[in-house]
Amino acid sequence: MYQERREKFIESLPENSLTVLFAGKAPYAVGDEKYPFEVDRSFYYFTGLDKEGLALLIVKIGEKSHEILFIEPFDEVQAKWVGGRIRAAEASEISGIQDVETVDQLEATIGSYLLSYGRKEDLILCGDLNKQELDQPNLTVDLFNKLRSQMPGTLVLNIYPEIVALRMNKSAAEITKLRKALAVTKSGIETMMSYAHEGIWENELEAYFDFVLKCNQCKHAFQTICATGKNATVLHYSQNNQQAQPDDLVLCDLGAAYEYYNADITRTFPVNGHFTDRQKQIYDIVLRGNKMIAEKARPGVTTRELNQELLKYFEVELGNIGLLENGRKVSDYYWHGVSHMIGLETHDVTLPDLPLEPGCVISDEPGLYLEDEGIGIRIEDDLLITRNGCEVLSKDIIKEIDEIEAFMAKN
Repeated sequence: MYQERREKFIESLPENSLTVLFAGKAPYAVGDEKYPFEVDRSFYYFTGLDKEGLALLIVKIGEKSHEILFIEPFDEVQAKWVGGRIRAAEASEISGIQDVETVDQLEATIGSYLLSYGRKEDLILCGDLNKQELDQPNLTVDLFNKLRSQMPGTLVLNIYPEIVALRMNKSAAEITKLRKALAVTKSGIETMMSYAHEGIWENELEAYFDFVLKCNQCKHAFQTICATGKNATVLHYSQNNQQAQPDDLVLCDLGAAYEYYNADITRTFPVNGHFTDRQKQIYDIVLRGNKMIAEKARPGVTTRELNQELLKYFEVELGNIGLLENGRKVSDYYWHGVSHMIGLETHDVTLPDLPLEPGCVISDEPGLYLEDEGIGIRIEDDLLITRNGCEVLSKDIIKEIDEIEAFMAKN
């Protein structure tokens, strides 16, 4: 599978080019303690390897190509403390790349290609230059700048669009992993609903979801949002440390990650198991908006166009219930987009205003936030774009008012 992905990728690369992708490194948090490592998803997409300190070099000279994987040297002392680094045989077995060198040879290897071919055939350095790494240098940019200082005039090309084109269209194997992540997410949400009650703490509810993930060998797709009452009107609320009050709604935006494929689901439910009439009124508007977006999501449409459809819908519905009086606007109650790509990243790679194609997976997440009333409601599903429309991958996660109340009444 990884070999096939690389072959498709190589077809999109210019002739006479050197392409470098890095796995990345975990930065230090404090002292000798590191933050948890998160592999660069494009590197993982092409290799299946999730170890830090690795690099992939793809050499394309004319119509011929060659792949070299660079790994960190095995350290016997380190192995006793934190486990050994990946060995060449294991890296080859997973990735399908036969030529494996140590990462300290990467710069010299690229330099030798530039010296051998650069002046004759103008080798181009290619890499993903769209990264915005906040707390560590961009390894690709730093390497390319160093090489260009040694060989002025070397051309550099950003191959991010080529990577996006491949990653946006999910294969059957990728969809299978997303379905697994969604099944675990469903179980986690239902467990949260089962234990919800007046007076429960947000992080206590969150812990029930965490337990389900660990029991299913999954990680978090992102930091869980578990917001009660007014907290649910804060889009990216993350403290999760308040106690639920009677009649509060719980907004939980969360997801399981299975082999790095992420579910992204939001459900809103009453902590005591019963919606008030006002909560039902607002919830129904959001739910109908959620279903409308699923009906309109299809090939050729952009996520921007889907959001415009939702804005027009909210304009009518909020006007009908008097929420747009005295100069109030839809943007006072809804201010985020309705869709983003989903895959190896929760907000997966895309290009601006790129029309959807079969194989794309997007979110469908309308929401309304009435801070003055302490009501925040968002309903989010994951949609797979098909030839004639879309499939709601998360259709089994209950969201109808009567279904939620009936489920919570039994538990």
